[in-house]
Amino acid sequence: MDRFKKMFGKKKEENVLPIREVTLAEVKTAAHEFEKRLPKGANRTVLLDADQRLDMNQLAQYLGARTDQVFYMSQETFAILEEKDRELAYELDHVQVALDRYFEKKRKLPLKSFTKNMQIDLSALQQEGFLRDLPQRPYYLVDESLIVSLEPKDI
Repeated sequence: MDRFKKMFGKKKEENVLPIREVTLAEVKTAAHEFEKRLPKGANRTVLLDADQRLDMNQLAQYLGARTDQVFYMSQETFAILEEKDRELAYELDHVQVALDRYFEKKRKLPLKSFTKNMQIDLSALQQEGFLRDLPQRPYYLVDESLIVSLEPKDI
């Protein structure tokens, strides 16, 4: 029996990934690698639970480690955020949906005048009834794809 445990127990231990802290950049890369291996038509939102937390167990093999850290992801923009920024994941989704509905109705973009960084005019979204609460931070468009971002694109 001891010989049996040694043969099979040792192999099981070798497959166990270490537990360590991971960086946001590592999680973003792991999620991208995970998504590349998904069947056509599927995307990385399969990693999310009802609270928009990433399932770190599914990313462990891509990270080369297990972690107890929590990360969140916007369902609309796929932006991955640290636990401290979890509310931004929800806010990003609200802004993205508001922008999409505004564009669908008006056929124009709600951009702030006289800016070159494609900053979204959030007050226009609110005035038109697409946003209930006015976010306290600026949001930007990445490009013509109409994807909302927390950071302006380099010009």
